[in-house]
Amino acid sequence: MDDEGNLDNSDDEEKESLDDKTKRQANDMNRANLERMVGSDDSAFNGLDLATLIRQKYGKSYDVQLIKKEFMGKNLLAMNVMWKYREQRSFPLTEEEYILRLDDVANMLKCWGAVSHIRSSLAKSKERPRIGKAVSIFIDMDSTGGRANEWIYK
Repeated sequence: MDDEGNLDNSDDEEKESLDDKTKRQANDMNRANLERMVGSDDSAFNGLDLATLIRQKYGKSYDVQLIKKEFMGKNLLAMNVMWKYREQRSFPLTEEEYILRLDDVANMLKCWGAVSHIRSSLAKSKERPRIGKAVSIFIDMDSTGGRANEWIYK
C-alpha cells in the first residue's frame, strides 16, 4: 500500500511493460526475418534504385539492357549488365538519360515481379562486365516463356 491507502501496482505495471517490450522485440525480429526471406517492398523501386544496386555491386554505373533469348526451346528474358558505363567519356547518355533508361527497366522488372530476383542475383553474382561480355541475369516468366512475348519483341 502507498501513503494514501491504495494498493501498490508498480510491480504489475513493470511486469506488463516488460511483457510489451518483449513482444515488440519479438515482432520486430519476425518482421526482419520475413523481410529477409521475402525481400523488401519493391513497389517504389525505380531507376535510381537500380543504378544504386549496380554501382554498389561493381563500383561503376554500368548500362543495362533487357533481352529475350531462347534456351532449350524456352523463351527467357534477361537483364544484361553491359560493359559500357556512365563514367566513360565515350558513354552516349547523360546522367539524366541514363536514369530515365534505368527507370524503364525498373518499371518492367516491377511489372514482372522480378525486382527481388534481380537484387539477390546481383548480390550473389561473381561475374563482372568486361569488354564484349555482359553479365546476364535470367528471368523465367513462366514455364513456357509465353508471357515473355507480351513484353519484348526481338
